[in-house]
Amino acid sequence: MDMKKVIKQAFITAITAVSCLYITNWFKLPQGIWAVMSSIVVMQADAKATISASWMRIIGTLVGALIGGLFLSLWGYHGWSLGLGVGIVVVICALLKLIESYRIAAVTVAVIMLTGHADASWTTAIYRFLEVFLGILVALAISALFNPSYVAQRLSQIFNFRKDR
Repeated sequence: MDMKKVIKQAFITAITAVSCLYITNWFKLPQGIWAVMSSIVVMQADAKATISASWMRIIGTLVGALIGGLFLSLWGYHGWSLGLGVGIVVVICALLKLIESYRIAAVTVAVIMLTGHADASWTTAIYRFLEVFLGILVALAISALFNPSYVAQRLSQIFNFRKDR
């Protein structure tokens, strides 16, 4: 274990978490905790891994927010509707070949249904998605700042690919 890399990763992760905290407070988001948690979860030692983790979390959160918001608005919170929502979101992720996203989709359904209210189900779902998305954007931006060579390489590949078309 390279202690220099560990310390760098600890520093980057801490900056990401604190940045999310301040940004969510500035935007007055109701549950900024989800931005902070998401930024910590997706932050990896290199930008490539951070991008991969971010994509899976965004998709899973989006699918989970849609199902959670729908189920909460249709049936409110009941044990059976929670179970049905979690089960259906796992099946949807499998059908869409989003196997890496099914856990976060199921967690998102549960969070929305357990913390939301039927009369504000879509507000809860939208905020949940936006808070997670914000946390991921912050993690990606900070990862790019500390891994500029990878980002430059990827952007070069993307733009060269588009020129070849």
